[in-house]
Amino acid sequence: MDQHRTPHALVTGATSGIGRAVTDLLVERGWTVSAVGRDHERLASVAKSPRVTPVTCDLVHDDMNAIVPERVNAVVHAAGVLPTASIEEVTDEEWEYVFALNVTAAMRLARATLPALRASRGTIVFLNSGAGIFDRPKNTVYAATKHALHGLANGLRADVEHDGVRVTSVYPGPTDTPMLSNDDRTPLVRPETVARAVVEAIQASPDTQLTDISVRPRVELT
Repeated sequence: MDQHRTPHALVTGATSGIGRAVTDLLVERGWTVSAVGRDHERLASVAKSPRVTPVTCDLVHDDMNAIVPERVNAVVHAAGVLPTASIEEVTDEEWEYVFALNVTAAMRLARATLPALRASRGTIVFLNSGAGIFDRPKNTVYAATKHALHGLANGLRADVEHDGVRVTSVYPGPTDTPMLSNDDRTPLVRPETVARAVVEAIQASPDTQLTDISVRPRVELT
């Protein structure tokens, strides 16, 4: 494997859900991946392929610059947390942590990887949510972070469009990941489906960028 020709991606939240599905699909398509997660044992299960390098990192507290490889063609920020508390129930500490992981970590990751992405004319993908577009009851804390992530992506795109860096937001609907506790999983979007949308954005032809991609279930859940 020619390490200088093989495209390389950095994926956060790579131990489960959409991040794991993105990692698997990129490997299937010939990429190498730095798979980022907090749990060393779960990372080991992801890194069964020699194309995957496990990277243990706490995205809220650790130095983001330390996890960035020299060469990066794509970055996918799939890590996130879904709080269930309302604004009347959430504590200040919980509010700050949700923003730290869902928004601030995304900014720090973008800042750390931009030099490598400029060099490769690469793509950064933020896993947003339908909550970043639509208003839903009992979802205010999560939605606030995803609206902020939407603004981060749009502003970053304007900042780096002349540097050859593409910025994509993907907005999955209810997806069959550990974040959702639905008893009936049938109507949920599969993580592999969202992963295909992410990878299509990464592998889009060089004349374009896919800026906003919504991935919705066939029937909207109420």
